[in-house]
Amino acid sequence: MIETYMIEQLAALQEHKTLSKVAEVLHISQPAISRSMQKLEDELGVKLFDRTKNRIVLNAIGELAARHALVVLSAQNEMIRAVRDADRRMHTFSYGSIAPAPMWELTPILSQLYMGMTIAADLQDTDDVLVRGLNDDSYQLIVLLHDLRDIDDSGHPIYYSKPFVHEKLSILLPKTHRLAQRKSLKLKDLAGEKLLIHDKIGFWYGVCKRKIPDATYLEQSDLSTLTEIVNASDLPSFVTNLSERLGIAFGDKIAIPLVDEEVNVQFWCICKACKKREFAALFNAVERMQD
Repeated sequence: MIETYMIEQLAALQEHKTLSKVAEVLHISQPAISRSMQKLEDELGVKLFDRTKNRIVLNAIGELAARHALVVLSAQNEMIRAVRDADRRMHTFSYGSIAPAPMWELTPILSQLYMGMTIAADLQDTDDVLVRGLNDDSYQLIVLLHDLRDIDDSGHPIYYSKPFVHEKLSILLPKTHRLAQRKSLKLKDLAGEKLLIHDKIGFWYGVCKRKIPDATYLEQSDLSTLTEIVNASDLPSFVTNLSERLGIAFGDKIAIPLVDEEVNVQFWCICKACKKREFAALFNAVERMQD
């Protein structure tokens, strides 16, 4: 029977040409490789090599066999990858979101519903990446700023969408700030400011960049560190109704609502329509959040 190690060594010989190099790469002795290749020839019943005293070289039939060996190894690797991916998917609930705040709400729900599974949350800043991930089953669920109403050729919906949480953005200011007495603000009112901001905020980052002229963003990757800096400095930062629900304290600063349409948003949970029944418990939990 042809063993996998023979196929690996044959493919390595085609790539590296010499026994010494193959022995070095595969960490086995040259005599062991010679014996393996002799056994492979015996199994196939054909001569694969031209041999001299200190050298073996693939002949034309050997080159053909080596090309097939590469195909076999590629198929084997693809099988391993596919099986491992399938096993991971069976034990992982993966979802993607356009913003971080829905993840704060959704991950605890998923952890309760899918106990024993790994909950993998992925933050993206564009719809395209999320929808593509849903379509190719990288995600079981995605969170967008809108629903999806695409239909297939038979007129049936491709996706199932459910309203999720609302998020409303405010700017957090010290009481001495020039804008602290305003009842509400627009993003453009923050022009030229130095703003503390988390570096992973999904679509929000693009909105702020477009709508706040000449702002300087002081980015932090760790949320707890950002909170400490916010509390210790007089620099403006952002806060939302959803971050307030986490119980994060911001001292005696004032949260002034931002009234731009782009920063007062409705999120939607979306899955493939064929998964609607499978995720019924999840969507029932999402619906209860709207009550």
